[in-house]
Amino acid sequence: MELHDVKLSKNPFPFYYSFSQTKHRFYLVVWWFFRRFIAVKQATMSKFIIGKDRNQTEFFCLEQTVDRDNIVRVIDLFVNSLSLKDLGFKTEFIENGRPAYHPADLLKLYLYGYLNRTRSSRDLEKECSRNMEVIWLLKGLVPDHNTIANFRKNNPRAIARVFQSTVSLANHFNLIGGKLVAGDSTKLRAQNSKKNNFNPAKIERHIAYIDAKLLEYQSLLAQADGDVIAQKEIQEKVIKSKNTKQKYQDYQKQINDTSITQISTSDPDSRQMITRNNITEVAYNVQTVVDEKHNIPIDFKVTNQNDSKAMGGMLRRAKTIMGHTDFLALYDKGYHTGSEFDYANKLGIKVLVAIPDVASHAPNTAFDVEYFVYDKANDSLTCPANEILTTNGNWYSKVNGKSITKMKHYKTSACLSCNLMQQCTKNKRGRLIERSQHADVILQNKIRIEQNKALYRKRQAIVEHPYGIIKRQWDFYYIMTKKSIKHASADVGLIFIAFNLRRIFNLIDPNLMKKHLMMLDFVFDGFCDGFKAFLSQFIFFNKQVDFYKLDFDRG
Repeated sequence: MELHDVKLSKNPFPFYYSFSQTKHRFYLVVWWFFRRFIAVKQATMSKFIIGKDRNQTEFFCLEQTVDRDNIVRVIDLFVNSLSLKDLGFKTEFIENGRPAYHPADLLKLYLYGYLNRTRSSRDLEKECSRNMEVIWLLKGLVPDHNTIANFRKNNPRAIARVFQSTVSLANHFNLIGGKLVAGDSTKLRAQNSKKNNFNPAKIERHIAYIDAKLLEYQSLLAQADGDVIAQKEIQEKVIKSKNTKQKYQDYQKQINDTSITQISTSDPDSRQMITRNNITEVAYNVQTVVDEKHNIPIDFKVTNQNDSKAMGGMLRRAKTIMGHTDFLALYDKGYHTGSEFDYANKLGIKVLVAIPDVASHAPNTAFDVEYFVYDKANDSLTCPANEILTTNGNWYSKVNGKSITKMKHYKTSACLSCNLMQQCTKNKRGRLIERSQHADVILQNKIRIEQNKALYRKRQAIVEHPYGIIKRQWDFYYIMTKKSIKHASADVGLIFIAFNLRRIFNLIDPNLMKKHLMMLDFVFDGFCDGFKAFLSQFIFFNKQVDFYKLDFDRG
């Protein structure tokens, strides 16, 4: 009897098999359990969605792996629409050795990565092998992580120009209002720990500590007289401490001989800054200008300085980008600096800058400086007690860090006989008022703030929107690159390119976007330079500025 002739029953030991037939009985039991296993598995699998057989051979092309409405196709069209050579990317190489990757492929990879919260060159290398969208985008190319990292590191200026191309694209679709902008800064942590950041006070503390340890080692050497092993160990510690002390002394000399105030050993251009609530981080300070209409950044600049001297330079760049000065700029009180107001006034740009709190008050706040009325015709001040404070006309220099401001002094002898002097000042010689050379433009800002309070309240909603997306939603709160501020600028540039593209993709119909980018690609690739210039008059907006002429390194 064959096994397939045996009737399957619930009893694995049919009665017509004797115990002497051990071999046949064993085969029957195995066959019974196998059949039961297959039956149960088929019954179970039928309740769920069943995948494909991994051994099934299929035929397909890369074009079939990406949907027609996939955002990766827009990235491909956007990069193809750019004239990479004009932007500053190196497109010509010496024909020696292995051919280089085209900058368009590497730029596409980075834009896809940043739009999908992936910035690491090693992670991007992995995506080239396992992500079907990236495989489609790069046509199966798998660049090495060093090649990927070097592309970002070596092209900060070209990347900044790609960012301005996104601003131009937003302008073409009327996403830039150009009437109201807001400026601010955000701190992005550098690839440098606090431990590897030194300022003069910290260096002095380290040297003092080492000197105390050296004295302690001398005492231990005297106690260990005759103990050769202990003396050898202490001598090694002495040598190590002296070498460390020499390192700190070199840092001290470098600070004294140069204009720098801090030394960062991992990322030399980074600086320790206050981020929030007196919490400090070694970071870069990224200045931005954001348009009010759709919260699209039109400019950025990576710095290692605070905000006090940043407004004028950013306004000058905004004027160049937009091609006019008929806009209003909103800034917070960190930018309230007289020289910056003066520069904005010379540019012809109106600003609204929050007024900081008064640094010091009079014994009675009714006698604070803000209540002294200036008479421009007579160059005098009238105090709340109706006394006239006059000046000798001389300008005095007031030093605040590295900046020098010219001041005039105003005073009156009437203070000594005034009954309200104790409420006005603690100076026994009477009240002395300083008025800076920028007092007039500071007063104009104060008047504008009082007249446009509702408008100024928009500042935070405008400029904080990109920061919220970039730092909170995307988790880009630190700089990926190190070794210089130029490398940091490349990373920040890619961040803002990704942000602008995301905003444009969300606001514009994808089909309309594709048609425009395909047209640009056709223009850049198929026409001569002369006809290209002629046709660009009809493709771009009327007030377009040649962003490529901006020097993003010098500001």
